[in-house]
Amino acid sequence: MRIKATKMDGCGNSFLVVDEMKTPLAGFDRSLISSTLAAQHETDGILFVDMNRLRKMPSMKIFDCDGTEETMCGNGLRCATRYFRDTYVANDKFSIDTGDGQKAVGVIDDLTEVDLGEARDYRQISDQLHYVFTGVPHLVVIGSEISTENARIFGRSLREDRSLCEFVGHPEGINVNFIWRDQEGIVVRTYEVGVENVTLSCGTGSAASAFVATKVFGTALPIVTNSLGGSLRITENNGHLSIRGQTRYQGKVIGFVNGVYPKPIIPIDYRHHQHYW
Repeated sequence: MRIKATKMDGCGNSFLVVDEMKTPLAGFDRSLISSTLAAQHETDGILFVDMNRLRKMPSMKIFDCDGTEETMCGNGLRCATRYFRDTYVANDKFSIDTGDGQKAVGVIDDLTEVDLGEARDYRQISDQLHYVFTGVPHLVVIGSEISTENARIFGRSLREDRSLCEFVGHPEGINVNFIWRDQEGIVVRTYEVGVENVTLSCGTGSAASAFVATKVFGTALPIVTNSLGGSLRITENNGHLSIRGQTRYQGKVIGFVNGVYPKPIIPIDYRHHQHYW
């Protein structure tokens, strides 16, 4: 199977956008497609964008580079926002349906901003360890500056700590963020589940880190989070956390996936590929 995609990144967090309004994939194994495309094009994740027929709004599914489907990805949602706005949607503000529910999104000049909703299930585990759910589970480690290599080593260790993961209710594993203060706000290094490495940026991780920083450092939002790939501005409105930053197009790519066959449960209704906005 030959699949066309658009490569994008949000603060260095890279994605392939697969437009299912142009390439319908109902019944196909998106997990296998994702892991294959990610290996061919060295990307952190795959975004499958489409139209939600029931809600008549844009939708996004996110898969990690290992083929694991996630409920949410902040920078992925920002890339999907830019793609929808530039390709289909006439308004600067709209909503996208995700695995973590409907999210309000928008484009402001050359920046994209997305509302991740409320931070959930916050708990302090120890003086240095804090847990919070911002669409996906995140552990936030308070400390001083840490090298990328050490963040990789300790991040993997905490991500694979079964007792810790079960304690916070996510035996499948948790993302790990190491944070420390700087002049602008905080610095974040995130070890991501599914990527199994330190990534250049993580939107939900930045939001989780900023939220924890308000608890630990007494810093009020908005907070600027600085990662290896760039900066994000984390704000709060009526209890909801939003992330704002740049997104970039890196070009068009083509992937080839073998051994993937459709298994439709119901006939594919191609009428849903018309535009409702």
